[in-house]
Amino acid sequence: MKRIWVQCSKELAQFRRDRLTVVLCFLLPLFYLLIYGFAILLEIKEIPMVVQDFDHSPMSRSYVEQLAATNQFQIVVNNTQQSSPDDVIDRNRAKAALVIAPDFERRIKAGKTSNVQVLVDGVDVNNARVIANSIRAATDFFLQRTGLQTDTRQITAQIRLWFNPGRKETLFLVPGAYAVILWVYPSLFTALAMTREKEQGTILQAYASGIRGAEFLLGKGLAYLIIAIGQTIFLMVLGVGLFGLRLQGNPLPLLMGTLIYLINSIFFGNYSKSAGTGRIHRLILR
Repeated sequence: MKRIWVQCSKELAQFRRDRLTVVLCFLLPLFYLLIYGFAILLEIKEIPMVVQDFDHSPMSRSYVEQLAATNQFQIVVNNTQQSSPDDVIDRNRAKAALVIAPDFERRIKAGKTSNVQVLVDGVDVNNARVIANSIRAATDFFLQRTGLQTDTRQITAQIRLWFNPGRKETLFLVPGAYAVILWVYPSLFTALAMTREKEQGTILQAYASGIRGAEFLLGKGLAYLIIAIGQTIFLMVLGVGLFGLRLQGNPLPLLMGTLIYLINSIFFGNYSKSAGTGRIHRLILR
């Protein structure tokens, strides 16, 4: 155990002296986390939509406000007939267009069906499906809120999002980024440390010292496990400060699982690189 700790202390001292490696050890995970947290979006937002409201009634305005309340549409009201809705979409000024007929409120109050025209840009099929579903859901909610949907259902599903009810993307992406970062970079820096032993020839000193291979790998792995724990604390503090992440429930399974995960990451890089290095130096020692 003493040899393992001596090897660990020696590796930490080498790591501390190499300022570039120290900076990269924390700077690269930071860039990765910022890219995942701020640059990657899985759900389209602020979809440009042009609205032509020819009714100008309180009910038509309430319907448009309901669409805007979904926070998915960036609505521009255009009540002139100078440019048609399909022309606006063709010129890529909007991804969707909504046309409300002049008798919208009158037909509804008379108990008749009032149709609205919706045009959706179908260049991107997935986005078009999202836009259509969002408009359909907002329309159904508007009908229920105003009491216009008269059909009664025997069973109504009350759906609740148990995890991330606000559908905030960072709460979904950032924890996943933790898993990727804490697998890639600890194993990467461990493998680089093994490569540095080969390039600088210091592994011959390890052979001459009489330290066994298992002790050499355990000492080096323990050093980079301590560094990986530092990276984990650094990333989790950033997650709390930048993205508002919070621990829910008992933190012990997360802490124990993270430690086991880091050990696997460290020794993945350790053993994968030490196998080739060991074969080379066995030939040298012959």
